[in-house]
Amino acid sequence: LDMIWEVDENLDGCVDWDEFRLMFMRNITDRSGLEPSKLYNMVQFMIFDQNENGKVSVDETMKMLYERYGRQRMEAKLRGLFGSNMQETGRGGGEIDFFQYLEAVERTQYQTFMATSMGRNLRSSKGK
Repeated sequence: LDMIWEVDENLDGCVDWDEFRLMFMRNITDRSGLEPSKLYNMVQFMIFDQNENGKVSVDETMKMLYERYGRQRMEAKLRGLFGSNMQETGRGGGEIDFFQYLEAVERTQYQTFMATSMGRNLRSSKGK
């Protein structure tokens, strides 16, 4: 329910197409790491999971990340998602399940936030 509530702009308990598109655009352009992203993360995982086995592989994500970020940023995004599990294992390469994917994405969102001025201010205020 939280994932619906995050994007349900008109509070009708449903996500219509306009709300879905707005959620997607807000998340792909988010530079703060603060955009509500539960539904986006699930949708992104489902898009990456091309063979619908409940896991995403390096191979499955590579093409979409390349098209979105280019080669240099794609490799950094792959490392962020898969860490050292980028080796080719089985047919799809290194694979992670949905919970591992969420862990990696949330870690990236946290790092994005901490790199903003608000995150730096928070870090410096905790240090006092």
